[in-house]
Amino acid sequence: MEDRRRILEMVREGVLSPEEALELLAVLEDREEEQAEEGFSSPPLVRLVAQGAEVRVVGEKGLASLRAEGGALVAQEEGYLLRFGLRERGRLWVPEGSPVRLEAEGSNLEFSQVALAGVAHGCNLEGEGLLGLDLRLVAGNLEASLLLKEGSHRLDLKAANAELRLLPGSDLVLEVEARLSGVEIGEALARVPGGYRLGEGQGALRVRAFASNLEVEA
Repeated sequence: MEDRRRILEMVREGVLSPEEALELLAVLEDREEEQAEEGFSSPPLVRLVAQGAEVRVVGEKGLASLRAEGGALVAQEEGYLLRFGLRERGRLWVPEGSPVRLEAEGSNLEFSQVALAGVAHGCNLEGEGLLGLDLRLVAGNLEASLLLKEGSHRLDLKAANAELRLLPGSDLVLEVEARLSGVEIGEALARVPGGYRLGEGQGALRVRAFASNLEVEA
């Protein structure tokens, strides 16, 4: 939808002629048909809001659409919103690799095979095979295995505990900025100027910790 809107705007601005726009729209339609035949499309953005809840989010390979048990799932222009209230429990299945934006407080949450971002206060988080991380955790716990090959990733800890395990295939440079914190880095990560490296260092994971405990191994 966004690609079509952009093409039409380029026609209005005189950047494209109507004939060129028709050609681009035809290419776009062919690409969408190919994706539909293969049973997938671009992973949707999911916004998860949880307060005092227990939720598990599973990224499933080949899944074409979202499926939820519990909570209130609402389609939005940029993706989906799933909201859980106090003492609610539920599960959500999404296409593997989907970006999940978290807004949580006092909740127990599990994630597997997704790219996790957002903010969590007083939460216990478990991650299995996370494919992306951009998280701020305050007064909580995070235990996660990560498969990070490229791109920039971030973890901001405040009065929190984090145990991270970098899975085989991860390729990154780890940068740690710690104040009043305990930090343990596994021997599998090579010490380099400015941080630690695993593999060729194609990606980057930047961790800031204040009054927290951080353990990273590979």
